[in-house]
Amino acid sequence: MRGDGELWHLVEAKREDGVATMFRIRELPPRPELFKIFVVELAYPATELSRLPSAADYRRLADFEEQWLDPACSALGWERVGQKTEDGSFFLYMYGRSDPAELVARLAPFDAALGFYDDDDPEWAEYATLRELLERARSLPAAPAPAARPTPQPTVPMTMKKRARGKARPKAKRKAKKAR
Repeated sequence: MRGDGELWHLVEAKREDGVATMFRIRELPPRPELFKIFVVELAYPATELSRLPSAADYRRLADFEEQWLDPACSALGWERVGQKTEDGSFFLYMYGRSDPAELVARLAPFDAALGFYDDDDPEWAEYATLRELLERARSLPAAPAPAARPTPQPTVPMTMKKRARGKARPKAKRKAKKAR
């Protein structure tokens, strides 16, 4: 999936109910000859409040992509275009023109719980939705850089500060002055 020269973007969005959704969107021109959209759903246990995947879930996704999905897409002529992560599932989007059943047959052995969706989409309407999210994210003003904090000065004990300024005298000189 991640060959040289491919440009992918991470975009955070919020659903209508306020739940955070992460997208990974590939930047490429639509290819009308790839007229079918295919989506694979890979579930993960959403146990935290954030409902985001754990490190182990991301490793499982990487294994699925590298060992199953990318080889199947390459062999069957499918083009990866995006990914959505939300509420306990990864959704992987791709376009192609071959029979989606062939892709299902290659991917299903990874996990019997994989979900599959396919439809005709010669206009690349689903991808246009992903690109619209990307364009909206690009149009947002950049977050201001955090204000630089002044470098804290080392704290010097008061007695040392007085000596450094020449205001305190050694005890021996004080006694000598009083005796006169």
